[in-house]
Amino acid sequence: MWKCYLTIFKAKAPVHIGYKQIGVLKTTRYYITGRAMWGAITANLTRALFDNPDAENYQEAGEFVKDLIRTTYFFPAFEKGKVNDSQEWSDTEISNYLVFLPEYSENGLKFGKISKEKFEQTFIGSFVSTALESETKTAEEGSLHEFEFVKNKVRVNDDVVADVYWIGYLFVKEDGEKNDFRVESCNDDDVIISHGKNQVKLSKVLETTYAGGERNYGLGRLELQNLNMADKLFGKFGVKLDKENPIIETNVAADHVVLDDSIESVLGEIEPLVGLEWSEKGAGKRVSKPVVCLTPGTVIGGEKLNLEVGNFGLLQLEK
Repeated sequence: MWKCYLTIFKAKAPVHIGYKQIGVLKTTRYYITGRAMWGAITANLTRALFDNPDAENYQEAGEFVKDLIRTTYFFPAFEKGKVNDSQEWSDTEISNYLVFLPEYSENGLKFGKISKEKFEQTFIGSFVSTALESETKTAEEGSLHEFEFVKNKVRVNDDVVADVYWIGYLFVKEDGEKNDFRVESCNDDDVIISHGKNQVKLSKVLETTYAGGERNYGLGRLELQNLNMADKLFGKFGVKLDKENPIIETNVAADHVVLDDSIESVLGEIEPLVGLEWSEKGAGKRVSKPVVCLTPGTVIGGEKLNLEVGNFGLLQLEK
């Protein structure tokens, strides 16, 4: 049996989730991927349960999180009360937050009710930097770089500044156990995880979380605001929690969906996913197996489908 938890973070700094590189510009994704959240949770959980963790501790904790704490992608949001007409911004409201889920339409990609262009104008910023020659104090050749980020504060209605929040869901396997890590209990508003004699609350693990890249510039800091059981995702997607894997009932790709031969009609885009994984040689030393996916926001056919939540939040048709 899985338990589903609505999880809300407040962005205390901008967030960069690596995407494409165009010249000197590193672009960002407009959501936090399941892989990025997996890395953040793994790092925090390991440090919470071990005084002096080594590489093996991180690896074992990562395997536990990958299999027994599944995560959706996380999407930006701000408080509903910051705008006069919330329906002009988004029709997805969770705990008085307006969430900007991507979804393709005949007019292109939208986030909530706003166009991709307005979303970028509102939420996306960039930072430019270059190294200086120590002697001349002029720009070092080839050191110019720029990266995008999702802001932690946005301007709405011209004169109103709104804090940005990140909203998603965690699926925790009740009584799950792996590598001496164990889910001891799942309460309405918290989860107890143990390793040996050491125990920690999931809310404590997530209290301050760093997600994404460019953290040497101070990016990625998130502070937990809410962790509560839920029976729906984003107020619109049903869930089934009594299967081998959690199931989301939807025809809109909330996360990346693994492409399947039985999927015939789609409105959206296709993207191959590949990344760097831990190996015996250390972190980021092995290239993951490429997976061809439908991008978040892609509409699949006309009826709701049963999509399994797999490792790193990847979805696939129920087997």
